[in-house]
Amino acid sequence: MKHLISRKEALKNEVFASFVGSWQTRFDPREDPYFTKAGVYYDWDLQKERFFSQEEIDELNALELKGFLDLKDDIEIKQLTDSAELKYNLATADIFLYAKELGKMLEKLSTELDSALIFLLDYSVPWLSQKNSYEHVKQALKYLKKMGVTDDFVGGFAFKGEELAEFVSHLFWIIRCNASLPYCWFSTDKHEFVGTICKHGNIHLYTYSEKIKESMQAFTQKNSLIEIEVCMEAFTVSSGIKGRQIVV
Repeated sequence: MKHLISRKEALKNEVFASFVGSWQTRFDPREDPYFTKAGVYYDWDLQKERFFSQEEIDELNALELKGFLDLKDDIEIKQLTDSAELKYNLATADIFLYAKELGKMLEKLSTELDSALIFLLDYSVPWLSQKNSYEHVKQALKYLKKMGVTDDFVGGFAFKGEELAEFVSHLFWIIRCNASLPYCWFSTDKHEFVGTICKHGNIHLYTYSEKIKESMQAFTQKNSLIEIEVCMEAFTVSSGIKGRQIVV
């Protein structure tokens, strides 16, 4: 099957598209502008406060808005109802084994749903935009390049079967360690849910019908996933995550 897909192809599912579109609106600079009138504000380039003229403010706001509009998707957002959030992790303490088992678990989910899982970053930011010297991330990025991912690729991925398990085992390290990347969401082309793997390796599922909620709960019980109330780090006693880097 075709693994690399465009954002438009990835967002054929109305629920998935509306979820991503709603998420993007949270970052619309018009909703809560940092500054609107001339005055003294902090200049991050100079690292000190200074006076900004109205012309400067208008130019900065226009530039920020352009950046937002360039990255967002053209989506007609539908109102999502019957929402619920489910959170799970796996009964595996070894982080390297966990990454592989996580891939196998999502392969089982794909099989259960009889659909490929589709993965997409919440903005049109290239998957390879952040480099990372941590070996596991370097290997994961090399895996994406081998698949055909280019430096400007902002689309999604569609996988099922053993290839899905392999993809997720690499995706785990990218999500965990590349803090500058947007969130990564997954769904199918027809089911009423959206999922994500957080930096701690936990699976978050957002369901939008009672039927899919019950299906997800039945699947997680059958496969012995551990339901959690609080999302927290399970692989280190410190607050830091080894290999996690951010581009400033």
